[in-house]
Amino acid sequence: MPRKKKNISEKEKKQEELRKRQHKLNSIKTDFEAGRIKSFEQVFAVMVESRVAAELRMGFVTFRNKVNNPGDFTTNELIRIAELFDVDINIILKFIFSLINHKPKSGKLDPI
Repeated sequence: MPRKKKNISEKEKKQEELRKRQHKLNSIKTDFEAGRIKSFEQVFAVMVESRVAAELRMGFVTFRNKVNNPGDFTTNELIRIAELFDVDINIILKFIFSLINHKPKSGKLDPI
């Protein structure tokens, strides 16, 4: 039996999109504040990379390059990330700092 198509207005569609967006942002915020997010991949599991880039008003390629080299994020971009996810800037700074410290520079592990 075929499914019946729901007749919903454009306004209702937009409201549903906004509700889903807010739910994703709240989920990411909660995980950041609990210290559960250790990589951008965890953020992208909730909200796709292209959407995060668009929300931050950044081009996709530029955003991806900065995700791969977190030290390249500017102060203003870090502030926008904190504002997008509604978390304290210090949480974002610690997150970025941990990514910088744990990322091998040459692709090889540093000797101990």
